[in-house]
Amino acid sequence: MRGMKKTACMAAVALALVAGACAGSARAYFTTFATAKGGHQITVDTKSQITEQFSDWTKRIRLDNTGTAECYVRVRVFAGSTYGLEYAGSPGWRDGGDGYWYYDEILPAGGSTGTLDVKITLPTVTVEDPALETPPPYTEDFNVVVIQECTAVLYTEDGVPYADWDAKLITDSDSYDREGGGAHE
Repeated sequence: MRGMKKTACMAAVALALVAGACAGSARAYFTTFATAKGGHQITVDTKSQITEQFSDWTKRIRLDNTGTAECYVRVRVFAGSTYGLEYAGSPGWRDGGDGYWYYDEILPAGGSTGTLDVKITLPTVTVEDPALETPPPYTEDFNVVVIQECTAVLYTEDGVPYADWDAKLITDSDSYDREGGGAHE
């Protein structure tokens, strides 16, 4: 009987030691924590640059993303009321119905759009001299102004990309933020 009590006592001590060793690890796991400080500033820069070529009364417009982030781009052309404008774009360009032509694809950093052609229609020249069979060449000075804009690619909660053309960037000494904040759906 004495041997059985001694064995039971030794088993209980061994069990207590094993349980104590495991409990120390578990307790350390639940009570240990770590802290971190500092940060790294990330600059998301959306910039685009326009390339224009002019020949045969047509402006050929291409936009290049020269920033460090992907973006959406759009173009608007002004020529005055006496000149007509006819647009013909490569795939990806569409008329937004608001005076802008939008490139629907996300433009990656370093990427370029396809060409958007804008044909300039000259005003009708009347010939006052009936002896001339063809009107004289157009010699009036004129300006055709191309405005290009880019905006950052934003994402809805579902991960769908979109462009917010009404967003205004506000800045303080540390960061940039969008006026109004939050994503629009």
